[in-house]
This record gives sequence, C-alpha cells and structure tokens, in this order.
Amino acid sequence: MSDLLPQIQEKLESRHHVFTIYKNQVNKDLERSGFEAIEENNPKEFLMELASLLNEAIEESNPKLQQLYYLADVQERHLQHGIILGFINREWIKIQFRLRQ
Repeated sequence: MSDLLPQIQEKLESRHHVFTIYKNQVNKDLERSGFEAIEENNPKEFLMELASLLNEAIEESNPKLQQLYYLADVQERHLQHGIILGFINREWIKIQFRLRQ
C-alpha cells in the first residue's frame, strides 16, 4: 500500500496524543456516516481495521461510503493513492492542520 501508510503509521506511533486526535477524527467521521467506531488503541491495528472497514464498504458498494468521503472532504486529488489511502491521508492532513494552530 504505498509508502504513505508506513509514514503515517510511524508518526501516529511516535506520539500518543497525535494518534488519539487522529483516531477521534476518523471515528467522528465514521459515526456521522453510519459506520461503527474503531476501538483499536494501537496505531497499526487501528489503520488495518480502518482499511478493512473501507475495503468491505467498497466491495459491498455501501452508500454510507459516499457520505463518509463527503464528511472527510476527500477530494479527487487525494484519491491518486487509491480510495482507502486517499481517506487515510485526508484525515491525516486534517489533523496536521489542527495541530499547527
């Protein structure tokens, strides 16, 4: 899955508070879209569970997926890495912006 995922995972593992903010952001968008929140407290496991959930939604053509991408503000340019990485990357970009303020 590209080198983007390991980079994000490394950054989430290096600082627990950053992972907590990321997890909260992702779960907020998941729940607002009708998906269940992901409870994993380990960055690697969390990202794998998220990728699995998104993959399943894609395979089933789940209509909640469109709402999720809308809420996460995933733009076409973020989909260059693929649908799943596009979402993971966009959520990462959103919390980075918040952490810099």
